[in-house]
Amino acid sequence: MRINDTESIADQLILEHLKNSSQGVFEMVFKYYYSGLVVYSDQIIKDTSASEDIVQSVFMKLWENRKTLEIRSFRNYFIQCVKNRCIDHLRNLEVKNKYQVHGIDYSLVELPEEMWTKTELDELIQQGISKLSPRCREIFILSRMENLKIAEIAEKLQLSGRTVETQISKALKILRLELAEYLI
Repeated sequence: MRINDTESIADQLILEHLKNSSQGVFEMVFKYYYSGLVVYSDQIIKDTSASEDIVQSVFMKLWENRKTLEIRSFRNYFIQCVKNRCIDHLRNLEVKNKYQVHGIDYSLVELPEEMWTKTELDELIQQGISKLSPRCREIFILSRMENLKIAEIAEKLQLSGRTVETQISKALKILRLELAEYLI
């Protein structure tokens, strides 16, 4: 019998115990894999606290779905789950950073009575943008949505760099005022 066969048999026994809601087996699996998975996650996202949260969420999902899971290798299962959660985490950071670059920090958005969704907030932002003067709107869209640099916008619109900067500042000021009641 090869080592992989032994690991596979052990994983199947562990899975059976988990399906029967054995908390002792779950704790054993948690203690065995947790620290290694945190290190693995931290190598990907470079944030130990977030890595711990990611690994804990993987274990929570394991426990919640224990009755329906089909796992051949816990090691492979955990590595894939943690990797996927890390990718999701990095994508979320990328989106968050994108909006912070646009001058709008969604982490500061307060959702009154949890009624506002991201879609509704996007609509409010679009309404704010529509209130900008045509030239200001054009410059803002080129800067924040098409990611052109100030010099590129100035060249494209045949304006001075200072004018472009002024218009972007004006647009951000107006948008902050429009969204003031939703920002902390």
